[in-house]
Amino acid sequence: MQSLDPIARLLAEHRALPEPLLRRAQSEAKTRAGFLGAVLALGVPEPDLVGILAEQLGIPGVDLSRTIIDLDVLDSIPRVVAESDLVLPLSTEGGRLHIAVSAGSEDQEVIQELHFITGQEVSPYAALPGALEGAIAAAYDAKDRGERFWRGPGMQPDAQVGVAVILPGNKPGTLTRPRTEELFGATREMEELRGDDLAFEVGHDADDEDVEVLGSLEVRVGPALILVVDDDNDILRLLDKTLRAAGHRVELARDGREAEAKLKTGRYDLLLLDAMLPHVHGFEICARLKASARTRRLPVILLTAVYRGWRYAHDARESFGADDFMEKPFHLPELLRRVSTLLSGSSQAPPASDKAEKLYHEGMGLLDAKQLTEARAVLEKAVKEDPFSARAQFALARTLHEQGDLFHAITGYERAIELRPNLFQALRAVATLYEQKGFRRKAAEALERAVHAAPDVQSREALRVRLMKLL
Repeated sequence: MQSLDPIARLLAEHRALPEPLLRRAQSEAKTRAGFLGAVLALGVPEPDLVGILAEQLGIPGVDLSRTIIDLDVLDSIPRVVAESDLVLPLSTEGGRLHIAVSAGSEDQEVIQELHFITGQEVSPYAALPGALEGAIAAAYDAKDRGERFWRGPGMQPDAQVGVAVILPGNKPGTLTRPRTEELFGATREMEELRGDDLAFEVGHDADDEDVEVLGSLEVRVGPALILVVDDDNDILRLLDKTLRAAGHRVELARDGREAEAKLKTGRYDLLLLDAMLPHVHGFEICARLKASARTRRLPVILLTAVYRGWRYAHDARESFGADDFMEKPFHLPELLRRVSTLLSGSSQAPPASDKAEKLYHEGMGLLDAKQLTEARAVLEKAVKEDPFSARAQFALARTLHEQGDLFHAITGYERAIELRPNLFQALRAVATLYEQKGFRRKAAEALERAVHAAPDVQSREALRVRLMKLL
């Protein structure tokens, strides 16, 4: 029942129910879904409860009782998958698959699986478990009967198609469709601050014994002070322990409001910021930091378990000003490398060790000789020795590809691309594998990137022809 505490506290803060009723519901419920059902049965309106869940989970919510969906969207997810994973497609607006997910579950693997299966970027919306289960059955039944639309129980027969999206920290509102700009609209707290430059301070005080001041620049000579912001306590503990073990000083914040307070009064060398937070989005915090002349030099690494893919990483940098962007779950050694890179002001990866170099060349020799089993073993050692070598990752992926281990090859190519985004050979190879496996959207995405990374006009035009056939 420990996992229910944050929801119960928010319900108490919002005065949704008297505390004795909340305590009784919490003690009697065996699961989070059961607790939410009990709260709903006690009279809390669905929109209010969804809004509180959205605030607690840090993702948008959806009021299914006031939602109408075009049933053509159900073709994106088979019924057996929807019922087993408790997910309901809502829209494919903007080239993304928008889905309702159970607020009674914390299983992020469902999102990753749907992303892989559908080949689309997936945007989740928290829904009440009971309402979601009923909506899934009703929507797929309606499609089987040949109907065009499914309407939530609170909608009139002549109402327009629309999804009732509820943003964290915002009041409910019906949208004609879930739009990106709506999902990242300013929260109440940010609206109150609009027009005023937040008094964030970056770095250390001039009289701090760990700081030397040269002109107007501050030079840190002691351990870096890093602010980590995430609403997941397990991630906070993990990052706190990892960063301290690496020699850094660490402070923690558990939501956007707490992060804002710390940024106003504290002075930090780097910010690790979860993108979707209760109260104030990490995206908004990052954008305002980078918009201020006083704080734009603070390095920011955005972390997310929801938004994935190279396009979103590009948007995070271009639209919100993030210095780096990492998807959850992330590799701790890679996170530490990026932290070190930003703190040093360098974009260069550390040089490979002599051992890693020797293993790489040995593995390449075995690969060229078509001794695939031996090459795989050696290249796996090379990658373990230097996990940040894009060419070692690519060589291992090639070996897996030739062995016929295609899904692991895809992972290897993607890892190489993550380390070197314009690695043409990896982009072209992973596009081929996605196309072979039927993931046309993923193939098109990789081909589009490969077109921009192509080394010559002939290669570029050949890729354009392939891309047009997929679109």
